[in-house]
Amino acid sequence: MGKLAEKSRSCLKSLERVFFEAINEFLSYLVGKTGFAWWIFYIFVRILPVPVVRVRGVPIRVIIALNEVGVYNTVKIWEERELEVLDWIDQFEPGCTFFDIGASFGTETLYAALKQNGPEKIVAFDLSLPASFNLAYNINLNNITKVEQYYLALADGLKLLTFSEPSQYFSVKGREKHDKITYKTLSISLDQFIQMTGITPDYIKIDVDGGEENLILGMAEIVRNPRLKSVVIEVSEKSEAAVTPFFQNAGFSAVYERIVGEEEQQFFKNIIFRKNPSC
Repeated sequence: MGKLAEKSRSCLKSLERVFFEAINEFLSYLVGKTGFAWWIFYIFVRILPVPVVRVRGVPIRVIIALNEVGVYNTVKIWEERELEVLDWIDQFEPGCTFFDIGASFGTETLYAALKQNGPEKIVAFDLSLPASFNLAYNINLNNITKVEQYYLALADGLKLLTFSEPSQYFSVKGREKHDKITYKTLSISLDQFIQMTGITPDYIKIDVDGGEENLILGMAEIVRNPRLKSVVIEVSEKSEAAVTPFFQNAGFSAVYERIVGEEEQQFFKNIIFRKNPSC
């Protein structure tokens, strides 16, 4: 039964690809060879779902572009997705500053900014092109003024990096379903950013999908600043061996951890570190 089900799924995927490739090819012909294809854009530029999602009672407006299935899936489980991170945000001290590194479309930034007694200031970072646009749009939609957003890579210093991410478009003829786009970007360290802006965090969230080892090398100063109270970071099975000693050596203890997913035979885990009282 297992092999039969797998074969059926494979056939359906093949048929799906053939069907949508044909549609894409037809639309490409209309756009390239005719003068009346404008109506396609006239219609679709006006289609953008903007639901109001309640996260722990906090109403949040969020855009969901029709090609961004991942955003839709995340929005539908927003409250249940990472309970420990929302709990962590709910424990922030009044008047604090929160750095959200790997902010995506705003799962933590928007909640923290709109909840009662939230942070006084939030600084959000993300390197993804669509996620950064979505976050900027969501900040404007919700009339949020306390968030500073940066389209910026944080690493171990000033340098040029190569970054790649899924295109979000499926069934483009001759391309893979999860096609990757690649571009160059400029990075600085978190310590350099703090020196440049004068903004010092009380709390930091780090979710950078494999870049955490490089990132912590650039925060050697802030991690020893008495003002920094707590950090939540997503690690892989590989990066945990570097991340945990880094925070422990700076006077932090791991107070919570949970496996949040598995991929390519390794786990991913959220760890919450808190500054020891004596430090």
